[in-house]
Amino acid sequence: MRLAVILFVTLLCTSFGIAQHRSADAGWTERISGDATSGVLSVAAWHDIPVGLLFLAHRYYKADNPSTKLVSLPPFEFERSLASDVRLEGEAFGSLDSWILPAVVFNGHLLYAIAGNVTSDADMRGAYARTWGFAKVMMYNLIAAELIKNTVRRARPDASDTKSFFSSHTSTAFAVNSFLYREIDDAIDGWDAVRSSPTLSTGLKIGAFSLLYGWAVYVGYSRMVDSKHYISDVLVGAASGTLIANLVYDGYFGETDEDFRPVVGLVMIDKTPAVAVAVRF
Repeated sequence: MRLAVILFVTLLCTSFGIAQHRSADAGWTERISGDATSGVLSVAAWHDIPVGLLFLAHRYYKADNPSTKLVSLPPFEFERSLASDVRLEGEAFGSLDSWILPAVVFNGHLLYAIAGNVTSDADMRGAYARTWGFAKVMMYNLIAAELIKNTVRRARPDASDTKSFFSSHTSTAFAVNSFLYREIDDAIDGWDAVRSSPTLSTGLKIGAFSLLYGWAVYVGYSRMVDSKHYISDVLVGAASGTLIANLVYDGYFGETDEDFRPVVGLVMIDKTPAVAVAVRF
């Protein structure tokens, strides 16, 4: 993912001088350069520069440094008990490298945009904009997670370090799948084949929502059974990833007040914290 972002930015830098509005008879290299530059500039902001630099350099500040831990947040007793109850031997599948799915999604978006420029004269500026929009979600999500992890002292259930709060695996999973769902939701709304069938449209949306958010929930559960996080780490990670993805999507790609906008919040159910999600299909 990080290498792909570097290559993408390099492409933009080398093509920045090309006119944003290419001619109709432009070659495929000019189409890529023009559409990529225009698309990214449409969703770019000045603060992307420092955030992007932090994103590319974050591996250098991932150490568990006690001197930066300004806040101590021990888990509640019921969290300790729950962590002990759900712990399993071995590593759950949901705990695989959290950047595999983001890399697949980012590269898939980028290849789709490039393929459109190479094989046709179609305007792919929107595809490049969504590619960079997704990259922004991943960058802001990672920086938020690492900032909190390096500020809050909470030992993991397995005592491997003190960066338990909050779960970046979970926040990444919810950020990726929230962004994907918003794209799918918009695609279904614009699909002529289902526009006249509210039942089919709703069914497709429910199916996509269940699949994408089901995987995100499984990732959070996996981090608990692997003794890497307490339930509040997972709940806050889920809320953070969902919020960041929807804020970015609404800021650049939201069209009307009728767009799907999940409302995520933390609530107490029988004295146990839980994530409440309100969804309109």
